[in-house]
Amino acid sequence: MRRGRVGAVAGAGAAPAVPFALAVAWAITAVSACGKREGSPSALALSGGENTTEEVRPEPMDPREAGAWAHAKDGDEEDRMRLADLVGCTGLRERALDPQWHATAIHAMAFCGDFSELPWLVSLGTGGADPLAIDALQSVVDLAARPRRATDPEDAEELGEGCRALLAFARDAHGPKPRRVVAVRALRMLSERGCVKAADVPTDLDAK
Repeated sequence: MRRGRVGAVAGAGAAPAVPFALAVAWAITAVSACGKREGSPSALALSGGENTTEEVRPEPMDPREAGAWAHAKDGDEEDRMRLADLVGCTGLRERALDPQWHATAIHAMAFCGDFSELPWLVSLGTGGADPLAIDALQSVVDLAARPRRATDPEDAEELGEGCRALLAFARDAHGPKPRRVVAVRALRMLSERGCVKAADVPTDLDAK
């Protein structure tokens, strides 16, 4: 009906200025509203993206876990073993974000029941920035020396990733020798788990 009326008026020679102006105004309003609708989801998506990239901190400790960490920090290997059994490898790595538990977590990693955090532990030992780098590598040695068991399929990727990084570090002739020696020791033990070939482990650091 509206199009027919405008056409009739135009055909009679009347200037369709008002209807045209209204049409333009409606068009501008529609485009503006559309732009807002399109922009809003993007803003929300961006906000959601930013939230998802924030570092997730572990929940506060309950009294049992707090006691286990305190004992492991000032205690012996049995205390560290109990801590690893209580919180697991992932729990150790998460708490290691707190500087007061960093060293305790690295030492307790030697008693992990799996290799899920091996890449993280290797990264500390080979990165060079951590003052406990050689301690991290020693934990890898201790972890590899534990009685051999069937590795869970979920650990296979992490085990392979950790072994590859460790092998690359051991082969780097410019790397710090004391840590390379420990890395080679760990690789020879890990080769029994099939993540690296024994023949690929460097021998230039062997005692002559």
